[in-house]
Amino acid sequence: MIKKLFKIKPYKKGLQPLINKNIKFNTNENPYHPDIKIIKNIIKEIKFLGNKLKFYPEDSSELIKYQVSRYYNIKKNRIFIGNGSDDVLANIFLTFFKSKKILYLLDITYSFYESFIKLYKINYKIIKLNKNFSTNLKFIKNNKNNIIINNPNAPTGKLIKYLKLKIIIKKNKSLVVIDETYIDFNNLSLIKYLNKIKNIIINQTFSKSRSLAGMRIGFAICGSHKLIKKMNISKNSLNSYPVNMLSQISIKNIFKNNNYFKKIKKRITKNKNYLISKLKNLNFITINSYTNFIFTTNKKINVNKLIKFLNNKNIFIRKFEIPKIENYLRITIGKTIESNLMIKLINKFIIKKL
Repeated sequence: MIKKLFKIKPYKKGLQPLINKNIKFNTNENPYHPDIKIIKNIIKEIKFLGNKLKFYPEDSSELIKYQVSRYYNIKKNRIFIGNGSDDVLANIFLTFFKSKKILYLLDITYSFYESFIKLYKINYKIIKLNKNFSTNLKFIKNNKNNIIINNPNAPTGKLIKYLKLKIIIKKNKSLVVIDETYIDFNNLSLIKYLNKIKNIIINQTFSKSRSLAGMRIGFAICGSHKLIKKMNISKNSLNSYPVNMLSQISIKNIFKNNNYFKKIKKRITKNKNYLISKLKNLNFITINSYTNFIFTTNKKINVNKLIKFLNNKNIFIRKFEIPKIENYLRITIGKTIESNLMIKLINKFIIKKL
């Protein structure tokens, strides 16, 4: 059993260089910090807590549930909180997908799913995307098995609109999980439809749009409170206190200034369009992205050599060794000054044909 475990290939995250001078375009982190007012309020909360840090945190993260409940107008008993969205996903896979039913997932999707599947020995079936990376709906014929779709897709950045997802959900007789890690960058979440759908779980995070990757807070909102009860059984069998006290008290400040939040999202969209236009001038073809990253390719260059060249200049971007996308690059949207530096280096790489 232990030997089999060691044979499992763990999720390969984006390179995390230790030098502070690096420009990280490889992990989809938000380049902008949270609102300074919020940070100051968090510091006040921490000072107030002081002596309480010797105690365990509240085990069901009621503070976070309360804030999420108010923001999305969803009852607290339909909300699950985890240590980042990956922790929430791990719980979903263990609770619902480790069964006799087959799990349907796309051939190009979040690569952590594969790790969960192998770790929990889940029966699965791969659905191939179309050539333009759009979703093929032919496999949906009164399906009685589970489905997970990350929407927008990572790494392509493509979005499945609600009308298309509605077909998938309506024809599916089992559980549908929609991983909305990047949904805040397009405001097209399915959460507003949850009251009409019982067999759905939506997974989200505070890491990307809210600039809180370091806090590790993710959450799921379910169509039925019965799903949450099952997830809590798994949680309490693995880790009764997944979210620390500091993360819990921080969230009540995060929703206070949504104007800043909207401002940052607009800035990222502007930076994204700017980067796409600059790459287009260098003959890159970029897929229309609904996220804080882009998926782009240039058939005239060797992307492995480009990545190595940029790494040597302390700029990190990412690619995946997956059929159909071996020559694509995934680039996180950063600040314009950082993008300009990368563009200059890519241009230099092309001119010298390194």
